[in-house]
Amino acid sequence: MQSEEKTMADMYILQGSHNTGKTETLVAVIDILRNKYPGATASFMVNRKDKKVVFTNIRGTLKVGIETQGDPNSRLEASLNDFETMGCDIIFCACRTKGKTVAIVNAHSTKYTLHFTRQTVVSSGFSASNIVVANSLVKAAGL
Repeated sequence: MQSEEKTMADMYILQGSHNTGKTETLVAVIDILRNKYPGATASFMVNRKDKKVVFTNIRGTLKVGIETQGDPNSRLEASLNDFETMGCDIIFCACRTKGKTVAIVNAHSTKYTLHFTRQTVVSSGFSASNIVVANSLVKAAGL
């Protein structure tokens, strides 16, 4: 049982209500990984404000999926299923604080260890705060 737990992949979920900077924070995670691992391949499946990307060859072997959409009726469920099918070792995504998106994320708890992080809202320095959270997510994932 313990060895099975060690092989379980990780999902880092940025959780917050509407308009709290979740997308901007996860886009910052993408930028951090692109800069930190220039030899990794980033395959953008969607490359607009809301992004869906898979990095391969992070530290040589890791596959990382990132979905910035986390609102109800978004592509979150399809993206998480895609990332699982692709064998992503680490997933970063967003979801709300309750409801359908939380259920979508929780449905992957048999394959991924879920790590929820609350998106904090600050009155000033919004972008700087999002970068701090992005760096803490990357660090928590051991990247």
